[in-house]
Amino acid sequence: MYKSMKEITKPILIPDLKSGVLDPAQFPIRIGILGCANIVQKHIIAALKEVPACRLAAIASRDQAKGEQWARKFGCRQESYENLLRSPNIDAVYLPLPVGLHKEWVIKAALAGKHILCEKSLADNFLSVQEMVRICQEKQLHLYENFMCDYHPQHQEVISLIENKKIGKEVLFSGSFGFPPLEAVNIRYQKNLGGGALNDVGTYLLFMSRKIFNCEPETVTAQLEFQENEVDIRGHAFLEFPGARAAFISFGFDNFYQNNYTIWGEQGLIKVQRAYSIPPDMKPEVEVHMGNSSTRLDLAAANHFVLIFSNFCEAIRQNRPPRYAHLLAQARAMEALRISARENRKVRLSEI
Repeated sequence: MYKSMKEITKPILIPDLKSGVLDPAQFPIRIGILGCANIVQKHIIAALKEVPACRLAAIASRDQAKGEQWARKFGCRQESYENLLRSPNIDAVYLPLPVGLHKEWVIKAALAGKHILCEKSLADNFLSVQEMVRICQEKQLHLYENFMCDYHPQHQEVISLIENKKIGKEVLFSGSFGFPPLEAVNIRYQKNLGGGALNDVGTYLLFMSRKIFNCEPETVTAQLEFQENEVDIRGHAFLEFPGARAAFISFGFDNFYQNNYTIWGEQGLIKVQRAYSIPPDMKPEVEVHMGNSSTRLDLAAANHFVLIFSNFCEAIRQNRPPRYAHLLAQARAMEALRISARENRKVRLSEI
């Protein structure tokens, strides 16, 4: 399937800039976008324009007319998917396609020698992620999973509070992420495209619990509720972490809007009111409760899309070691949740 892509010319990358001699704005990472998803127009292109280390070079769409319209609007070339990957003038790609298409196009992009920032979830099964990572590793390419919330400074503030024992030992992470029903034609309701609440929103909660506790869960127990089309529309999971810590997460497409997490400690509580998707101009709402006192932290707004693209481009420019283990750990835990829900049992991650 991928044999024909092996002869594609690898792009000529910009010089290493660790010395700081060359201006990143003059030698940016040239980004190609595979697909005209809503997130591209809503967040990604605006973010790319704020990152000196990268430049939007081309956009591809299966709908040629739409691709040409977007290319004119955003000042870049319009290409087919295949031609974009063949181009020696593209260094990296952003891939906002549905989950069910990620494996095919991540592998094609990697075989074409492109670094990749891919939307979450990387795939709907662990074996696919392993294959994607293996090929990127062979080609010595960066592969990022777009958990933009990982780069928002509010979460580092929470971690600093925990590390400084402001709430004593942290014992429970509880989080919710979900929204009211979407239009029936939305790709999130299509099984063949990797739809479902776990892949789309539950994955954020899993990721954040791992980030906050800075380790991997030992066991997971999950429940998923399915529609007639076999797509999960909501779910819950209980995760056991080392040190007698735990996480309870709840997510869905058919819920009152929620986007939060709470860290319960022996001596206090931390609440994050807008955790996973937060507008660039919104100041974070982080509250700390200890005894009879409550404090709201005065934190600055931040654009986490700008921050993840900045990190991605600088990782390429500075030739940093890719974070493959990070991707595999998330995918392994996701697989454990799927198995637990399917087999109605507690699953140890050591089984996978």
